[in-house]
Amino acid sequence: MPPSATANSLPNPQRIATARSALSAAMWARGDNPAIADEAVIDLLADLRHFCAARRIDFAACNEAAETHFANEISGGR
Repeated sequence: MPPSATANSLPNPQRIATARSALSAAMWARGDNPAIADEAVIDLLADLRHFCAARRIDFAACNEAAETHFANEISGGR
């Protein structure tokens, strides 16, 4: 990502590619099969919950904000 770009400034295809890359990296780190499937997403979400718990970050609040961001992005900001 160029230094001037932010995750929110990327078009949806680039965001999807970034999410796939993050998922692949997380699966590689865990030693899982690189095929992206429901279980891989579930494992990544569980890992994020562990990350939040260890750092006292409110996962539910982050998830709620992410849902709002996603809704705005998927609707084209309308």
